[in-house]
Amino acid sequence: MNRREAREIAVQMLYGLYFEDIPKDDNSFVSLLERKFNEIISESDVTFTLVDKDFCINLVAQTHQHLSEIDEYIKQFSKKWSFERITVIEKSILRLAIMEIEFSDIPNKVAINEAIELAEDFSGHKSKKFVNGILDAVMHRKEKHD
Repeated sequence: MNRREAREIAVQMLYGLYFEDIPKDDNSFVSLLERKFNEIISESDVTFTLVDKDFCINLVAQTHQHLSEIDEYIKQFSKKWSFERITVIEKSILRLAIMEIEFSDIPNKVAINEAIELAEDFSGHKSKKFVNGILDAVMHRKEKHD
């Protein structure tokens, strides 16, 4: 599994979590993430290692950990769209990418390019432009404050 495939699975996990009751305790949450990963991977032909699985689960866990802050960025920079109008898949892609921009060592451009590709794959050309616009604004805000 390459990093692109891992991000694709992470987005699918985030999408699935949107419709779940999230457990409060860490052990139950990790079990839920492992179950989501296994469900997605069982329907895929992607081969993975334990390192790949840990990477996916860590991406989703970090995104969930910073979810309120990440959602504030989305609300701030989605000027013409209310948060409620943004599709769940677009929110999932944006959440993952903003987590990588704000809270990881992944280069900003890599996070944005990956998100743009995911948006096009999952949601089409208009979504790609929408995601790019928000992430570009998040990146410029970060560069200004770093």
